[in-house]
Amino acid sequence: MNPLLDPIFTLLTTSPGNLIYHIVLAFSIAGALQSAIHHWRTSEFPQARRAVVGLSLLLLAQVTLFIVSALGWQGLLNPQSVLPILDRAFIVMSLSWFIWLWAFPEPSRLADAGTALLNLLTGAAFVFSLVSWGQRPAGVTDFNGSTQDLFWQAFSIGLILLGAAVLFLRKPNGWGNAVALLILAALGHVVYLLVGQPGDYSGAIRLAYMAAYPILLTLVQRFPATPSRPTTVKATEEQVVERRRYSSDPKTMHAMLALAAELDEENIANGITRSVAQAMLADLCFLIYLADDNKLHIASGFDLIREENLPGTTLSRDTMPLLASAVQRARPLRLPASSTSPDLKGLSELLGLNNPGHLLNVPILNPQGEPLGSLLLLSPYSNRVWSAEDQTFLQNISASFVPIILRGQRVSAVEKQQYDIQRAYDHARIQIQDLQRQNEELTKKLENAIRQAQSEQVNNTNTEALLAVQQESQRTIEELQKEIETLKARKAAASEQQLEHELRLTLEQVAHLQNSLAQANMRMVELESQQRSSLSIEQAEIIASISQELRQPMSSIVGYTDLLLGESVGILGALQRKFVERIKASTERIGSLIDDLIQITTIESGLMSLKPEPIDLNLIIDNAMAYTGSQMREKNISMQLDLPKSMEAIYADREAVQQILIHLLQNAGAATPVEGTITLRVRTQKEDRQDFVLIQVTDTGGGIPTEDLPRVFSRLYRADNVLIQGIGDTGVGLSIARTLTEAQSGRIWVDTVLGQGSTFSVLLPMAGGRVAKSAEGE
Repeated sequence: MNPLLDPIFTLLTTSPGNLIYHIVLAFSIAGALQSAIHHWRTSEFPQARRAVVGLSLLLLAQVTLFIVSALGWQGLLNPQSVLPILDRAFIVMSLSWFIWLWAFPEPSRLADAGTALLNLLTGAAFVFSLVSWGQRPAGVTDFNGSTQDLFWQAFSIGLILLGAAVLFLRKPNGWGNAVALLILAALGHVVYLLVGQPGDYSGAIRLAYMAAYPILLTLVQRFPATPSRPTTVKATEEQVVERRRYSSDPKTMHAMLALAAELDEENIANGITRSVAQAMLADLCFLIYLADDNKLHIASGFDLIREENLPGTTLSRDTMPLLASAVQRARPLRLPASSTSPDLKGLSELLGLNNPGHLLNVPILNPQGEPLGSLLLLSPYSNRVWSAEDQTFLQNISASFVPIILRGQRVSAVEKQQYDIQRAYDHARIQIQDLQRQNEELTKKLENAIRQAQSEQVNNTNTEALLAVQQESQRTIEELQKEIETLKARKAAASEQQLEHELRLTLEQVAHLQNSLAQANMRMVELESQQRSSLSIEQAEIIASISQELRQPMSSIVGYTDLLLGESVGILGALQRKFVERIKASTERIGSLIDDLIQITTIESGLMSLKPEPIDLNLIIDNAMAYTGSQMREKNISMQLDLPKSMEAIYADREAVQQILIHLLQNAGAATPVEGTITLRVRTQKEDRQDFVLIQVTDTGGGIPTEDLPRVFSRLYRADNVLIQGIGDTGVGLSIARTLTEAQSGRIWVDTVLGQGSTFSVLLPMAGGRVAKSAEGE
């Protein structure tokens, strides 16, 4: 052995020098325990409470070992038969608690169960070794180097390797200190196995653990302490005041006062998170509701740094056990930033944050003391540590929100009840209509049956009368035949030339009257056509002039809005940009309405001229989708295309087909709700040995009532035509589509399913139909 280390090893393994080993270990554990208790009282972190439990068990085991050693020194028990094995068991148990404290700072059922099972195995090994060592041969006196000793050394080294692997995989806060502690412990065991030492105890192992145990003092320092109250430094006679932790901005007070008059539950949630984030100067604030099914729902959130509301979502109780338990049990919760906390990991994944920072959750209780939800604060940007003072301040704020939240929930419940009543009323009304229709059908059947029965009765009673009439008719026929023979005789005697002359005069008079009637009709048609044409042309010119006058200021508005959106004259805020974009969209809408007005006027005046040509329908579809793309993106509508792989060109007017498809897509986009679906389908088919192309646009707008189907293609701007449910078009778009379709020898119709949607179909001849004939005439 080394002459320098040999005296040290001997001192640590023999009495009374081994007392130094026990004192160093006890004081190291006691110092770490005192620090953990202080940290727990000031922060109330669950990690600090867990550290208090683990260090208390370590201190209890060390005190037990010290008491048993003292009994051996007093001769009350045989130290050679008990103390060596107890010393090895204490080392193994200490290693298991080291790993438990460092690798699992947050509650973990699996880690707790594994550590408890490992301690039970240690106790069983202690009993087995105690019995085996008691049956040793008489000449064996030293425990060092025995089979039992080698077993305990292997057990310790294996546990050290397992703990190092767990620390490397989980990488908790301060895991480098834990690895250093395990390396020192492993070094002591390896040196002991390589060098050896006579006796019952290992000086190398005790020296290594004396160097490793003081590292326990850094256990609690892994997590930040809560900020203390402001203090005054008398030496410089200047007050060192902590940075402002709460907002005194008047906007915060205005936001809270605005909640007093709010009734909408969503607006209340947005207002609460905004005002709390501004008052607490919290990076992120969330309002969590406890639903009737014990599920946690984030009603709203607010990001103070970006100054924007965050959408709501649902929290998983499995991924955030501490937070879920705190909300359901109506208890406050403070968690420091930890790399191993499942709650913080779950929030990171849910919110898309790398590090959610420190956590503060305060319950919201109703007047009966039952939990309504909680307010959750996070500090991912400022890394602010929440103190007990912050918790008390937030609890006082949350109490003032209880009447507002209850009022919003009552209003929401009333609105939901009204909605349910309306649905029940609509359902009952539909059932009543069905019953009335069935009643009318049954009444008609009954009337038909009565009439049929009466008809059969009349037929039976009049059979005899009919026979009498038949006999009378037979006698009349015989008399007429006699008169005919008499007339024939008279005709033969009359002059044939005179009859022919009278017949010719009669035919000439009839022909003259027919010619006069035809000339009069033609004259009336010409007069009506001239009057209508002159009036329509005059109207078209007036409308074109007015449209031109409107386009000039509209062009200026669009130019200025593009200049503002390009930020050439200054940077726009989010709200300003939103307003400017609305101005531009409204101006473009007015331009579209003017185009529709010009087009319908042109159609009515008879000035519309179609120019048929071969067109690629794929290009028409691309242009129509690009034209209506902004409308679809605003409502997040998904577009589904069902097109053939190859499609022949059709002979039609390019602009007319383009307008038909644009009007159908605009109508579907307006009728389809947010995040709905529109399907565009194109097929070719044959009818009467002629090729046709079928274009279908299907929306999910809920369908059109049967009584409104005849008015679908009418002009809805007229006063006598109210708007139709399930139709997005509020002008003349569908009427224009019908006129342009029929002008090209096509057909347009609609199929609808109530509760689902409508399908508008356009059937156009691929050879052009009347359009082709008109082109040939030109």
